[in-house]
Amino acid sequence: MSSRAEPVHQRVKVREYDVDIRTYGSGSRQVVLVHGIGASGRYFSRLVEVLAQTATVHTLEMPGFASVPKPSQSLEMDDFAAINIAALRTAGIGPAQWVGHSMGCQVVTEMAVQAPELATSVVLLGPTINRGERHAALQGLRLAQDCLREPPVVNWMLLTDYLRAGPRWYLRTMPKMVGHRLEERIGRVTPPVTLVRGGRDPIVPARWVQELAAARPGAVAVELPGQPHVCMFTRPVETAALLEEAASGR
Repeated sequence: MSSRAEPVHQRVKVREYDVDIRTYGSGSRQVVLVHGIGASGRYFSRLVEVLAQTATVHTLEMPGFASVPKPSQSLEMDDFAAINIAALRTAGIGPAQWVGHSMGCQVVTEMAVQAPELATSVVLLGPTINRGERHAALQGLRLAQDCLREPPVVNWMLLTDYLRAGPRWYLRTMPKMVGHRLEERIGRVTPPVTLVRGGRDPIVPARWVQELAAARPGAVAVELPGQPHVCMFTRPVETAALLEEAASGR
C-alpha cells in the first residue's frame, strides 16, 4: 500500500478464528474489500489508493491467508462469510459497500445473504467459479493462462501470498471454492449487485457473468476491455469509478 496512507491495522478474534482488517482513508462512504483464494489485501493496493481519497476503505484478510493463523479445519464459503460479518461487527464497521474478488465474490455473496442490512451494495470482481469448468485442474489451467496476461508485479505478489498461505491450506480451501454454487446463491442477494470482469479474463468468461446476471434480476454486468483477472490492479481508476456508480445507484 502507499506509504502516504498507512493503515490502521487490527486483528479481530471471532471464536477460534482471526481476521485482519486494515483501514485506509476517512471518507463517509464505507467500502469493504475481500480477497480471493491464496491472496491477501495487497493486490487491492492501487484500488485502495484511489478509493481512500474519498472513502473509508477496509481490506479483510480471512483465516488462513496472508499472515492470519490457519484454522484447524477447512471452511466453507458461508463459514468465511459468517466470520467476516462477525469481525466487521466487532470492529464497529457498519453498513458498507462489499466488494469481493475471485473467491472473495463467493464469500461476499454469502455475507450479503446472511446480513443484507450491512451491505449498501455488492460488487463482484471476476466472480468464480465458472459453472462450465467446475474442476480444480481446469481452474489451475485458467489461472496459469491468466498469469501470462497479468503484470509481473501481480504475479509476484500472488506467488508470495500463495507461499504465505501455504499449499496445504490452499488445497484444503480449493474444493470448497469449486463446490460452491454462486449461480444458485446470487439470486438471494437483496442489496444492489454489480458484476465486473476483465475482457481478457480466462477464469471468468463473459457467458458466465451473463448467467449470473440472469440469476439475479436487476444486476448490472460490466466488462473492462482488455483486462485480466486482477482488473482492479491493472485498472484501479476505472474500477473505483464502477464502485462509486454502484454505491450511488447510477
